[in-house]
Amino acid sequence: MTRTALAGLAALTALLVVALLDLAPPAPSPAGAPATAFSAARAHEHVRAIARAPHPVGTAEHTRVREHLVTELRGLGLEVRVQEGVGVLPLSHDGVVPMGTMRNIVAVRPGTAPTGRVVVAAHYDSVGAGPGASDDGAGVATILEIARALPARLRNDVVFLITDGEEEGLLGAEAFTREDPLAKGTVVVLNQEARGVRGTVQMFRASPGSAPLISLYGANAPHLSADSAFVAMLSVLPNNTDFHVFDEAGWLGLDSAFIGGGAYYHTALDDPAHLDLGSLQMMGDNALALTRALAGTDLTTLESGDESVYFTLPGVLVRYPLWLELPIAAGALALAAALAWTLRRRRQASLPRILAGAGLALLPVLGAAAAGLAVLPLLTLIRPEYSEMLTGDPYRPWLYQAALLVFTTAVVLAWRLVLRRVGPAALAAGALLLVAVLGLVFAALLPGGAHTLSWPALFAALGWLVSLRLRGAGWRTVALTLGLAPAPVLLGVTAVVTMDVGLAIGGVIAAPHFALLLMLLLPLVERERPGAAEPVDGRGLAPEGGSAPKLRRAALPLLTAVVVTVGLVAAGLLVDRFDAAHPRQHRLAYSLDAATGEAVWGSRSEPPSADSERFFGTDAWATRPAQAADRRAPELSVVRDETTGGHRTLTLRLKPTGDAPITGLAIMSVEGAAPISDSTIGPITVNDRRIGTGTGFAYHAPPEELEVTLVLPSGPARIQAFEQTHDLSALPGYRPPPETIIMYPEATVFQVHTL
Repeated sequence: MTRTALAGLAALTALLVVALLDLAPPAPSPAGAPATAFSAARAHEHVRAIARAPHPVGTAEHTRVREHLVTELRGLGLEVRVQEGVGVLPLSHDGVVPMGTMRNIVAVRPGTAPTGRVVVAAHYDSVGAGPGASDDGAGVATILEIARALPARLRNDVVFLITDGEEEGLLGAEAFTREDPLAKGTVVVLNQEARGVRGTVQMFRASPGSAPLISLYGANAPHLSADSAFVAMLSVLPNNTDFHVFDEAGWLGLDSAFIGGGAYYHTALDDPAHLDLGSLQMMGDNALALTRALAGTDLTTLESGDESVYFTLPGVLVRYPLWLELPIAAGALALAAALAWTLRRRRQASLPRILAGAGLALLPVLGAAAAGLAVLPLLTLIRPEYSEMLTGDPYRPWLYQAALLVFTTAVVLAWRLVLRRVGPAALAAGALLLVAVLGLVFAALLPGGAHTLSWPALFAALGWLVSLRLRGAGWRTVALTLGLAPAPVLLGVTAVVTMDVGLAIGGVIAAPHFALLLMLLLPLVERERPGAAEPVDGRGLAPEGGSAPKLRRAALPLLTAVVVTVGLVAAGLLVDRFDAAHPRQHRLAYSLDAATGEAVWGSRSEPPSADSERFFGTDAWATRPAQAADRRAPELSVVRDETTGGHRTLTLRLKPTGDAPITGLAIMSVEGAAPISDSTIGPITVNDRRIGTGTGFAYHAPPEELEVTLVLPSGPARIQAFEQTHDLSALPGYRPPPETIIMYPEATVFQVHTL
């Protein structure tokens, strides 16, 4: 490789580093920061007060947190109330549907001449496994600090909405948008979330038709980080946020979150000590600036119905109408085709070889994707405990992430070495053509997500075309380097940033993007620069030529990459050991049949047991005998029983014991009858609230009694009445393994009634 080529490669690497540093969270502001500024130190004190212990819905700690927040907001001079309503999971679900009595905290700062409402939202409940410092103590603390820092007089109403029951199924948001008057009219929401404890705060989702709102974000957020392609990523993650409910209600808005450090998510280690103050500062700076901007804007002008493509470059948010995406992708493909034609005219590569190179370029992309898919399962073979990590990410994933990227490099080098007879120019042009084709496919099938491919392909083709008209290796390198500049900023940044999602999912996204980046660099890094004519035989192939020493020299980078990959994996296994500070994660549950007195412990670390369905409602649990706890199931009695037209309508009364935050019913199949599903039963009504789908319900924070109406097929019915708690510590025989934290702890007491 020539000195100028090395300089070009160094410049592109530096550009990638600059782009990543631009996305890094800022230094946290101290407690003595100006009163009008956001201070992560001040907000962190709120996190400490909120995240003392787990506080899921219906628990005493949940009540303490709510009362504390109401007191804090009233102390800021706001109009505060607790909106109580019944929330139901707003998603189709063929199973036991979450619902419950939700108590949302609503604080209002009235505007002087409102054009609508600005809602700053986060949720205050946590999962039963952890105190929720990041998820969503950080969002709630951000609201408190914004409420303190905002000026007293604002044009628009500002509503601070701290929802309940998000973890159980977006229940509080559903109750608020369905019942509360403040949910009507013109509303713009800023939702704050977290799926980890550190990292860049990404504005990863915007409501449809909100191009002006995206522009407002780009003009006012001090720490820009947004990409319309992340909406597609969200669709493959097993997560959602309250923003889904707000969007369904017709609100405009932006959804923001940080996702680094996913190993701490929904665990006992999601505590104030592990929350990164830089991420908290980034969240607060952006949310405060956007709230101020929205509070002074005519909100009725923000909904244009137009869609935008948007993505971040260092210091700027690029945005343009969605309708331009397809022409840009087509332009990139046209330039790539023009390059291929030019190379053919200059006898540097034949069209058959370039087309073959484009098809063959799929091999390293698919190979990289396979490596990203396999990395965690392969690590699990060595360290089985990784199989229970909730987000598919270790505590210290960096060496594994580096190993994946280096191995991807090895895949690309192997592809180049094995297919050397196709010729360097043909392989490089074919890879560029593939990137352009993929950009066009994404533009057609994944609106908003093609720019990561189309712009690198367009500029790379343009840079290569310009270089062909220049004399001197140095100037050609400059043209190629300038043309390749978008590749590290878009493909490279995507490869690195998506690693935060976790190895299990992020690796599958990151590795192919990195492979495409490396293949686009081929014109710059080839020892034989693709600028001279290559002899072509009758089959369109370059003659084998070259000596064994040249082949060995070509294979040296490949062997080096393989050795480095193995070394990084070995180092990762040494560094990422489980200990008291980084405990194993283990799913553990308890279930007691109150009618028979039989009890079991259930875990997910062993093959499922035959009685898993009976005790846990699914066939996923391994069971072992447990000592029966002194607990009873809720009382179930029949109020009415009518059969007409082949349907049986049962009205039941369910009386909770008062000892558990969750109670419910599950409709079970009767032996010899058709299996129960939401298609074989009618709607379920609980205290006059109708559930459209499902085979039962789990009611969080239940009232003293529940009246339930079921529409079932005629004939006998089997109904399971149950209660659940999140506390395993009081159960007889509970002995958590050392250096282990329990994920989603759940203790169930049930009784099956045949009616």
